[in-house]
Amino acid sequence: MMKPSSSKKSAGFTLVELLVVIGIIALLISILLPSLNKARETANRVKCGSNLRQIGQALNLYANENAGAFPRGPMAATAATMAPCVSLGSGNTKSDPFATPITNNDVNFELYQLMRTEDLISGVYVCPSSNATPDTFTTGTTKGNKMYQCDFSLPTNLSYSIEMAYPDTAAVATGFRWNYTISGDVAIAADLNPGDNTSTSSKVEVVTTSSAASVTKQGNSTNHQQAGQNVLFGDGHVVFTQTCMCGLNNDNIYCRRSGVASACPPIVYNAGGVAPGADSAYYDGDSYLLPCQVGATYGAISP
Repeated sequence: MMKPSSSKKSAGFTLVELLVVIGIIALLISILLPSLNKARETANRVKCGSNLRQIGQALNLYANENAGAFPRGPMAATAATMAPCVSLGSGNTKSDPFATPITNNDVNFELYQLMRTEDLISGVYVCPSSNATPDTFTTGTTKGNKMYQCDFSLPTNLSYSIEMAYPDTAAVATGFRWNYTISGDVAIAADLNPGDNTSTSSKVEVVTTSSAASVTKQGNSTNHQQAGQNVLFGDGHVVFTQTCMCGLNNDNIYCRRSGVASACPPIVYNAGGVAPGADSAYYDGDSYLLPCQVGATYGAISP
């Protein structure tokens, strides 16, 4: 005997119930998203620190192979020809930086030379928290070959700054040496120098007496939303610091000191658009990490 079929259909979700579920999901996402972003940034900081640690190891390898010297390109030790804050692209079509010299005092060549000689991959020069992308060596004579370039092909291929290793004669006379003898507590590389931009960053505003968090933040690299930067020191260790005042004697790692221990004055450029050397007046382990990221005065690099 067949059961009579039920005319009652199974009930589905009502519109109100669906809206409630969607609302709950949206609430959970809003609660979890900051935690996920924080976890992602933490992972990026670790990766970024690893990149700088590899750069430090490559510097030591290079020194072992070159009588203790760290990499540096052609140099002109005069105040009128000191390293521009930004000199990207000066060696993009040069396979030999010394036989066919790139621009004098090219800071970025210091990093690129490690890639040429120590087999670092271009991804090591990109902080995962920045918008930079690895160099594909597309502007050289031979496409895709890093040995046919001496500098990064685009401003978007570099997330880090390194010690401006082209001092003037006064700095040399007072002890500047770009080699393995550099002190272990001197900052020699870090996340990209923020430069100066009135709306976002102003590293020259940060001094040893700065206490306001907003002021201190302006001096930090933009790689990590100006929360701080990974810094490579002379002995090879890397530390994430929440302030740019972390060099020797707690001075600003992103600009030179002109004999003023408590301040970081602006870098004064001459008519040629270039900066003075790695302290100009003297050297006592001061860090002056270039290139800069933003700011019309300091040259523009858009990550």
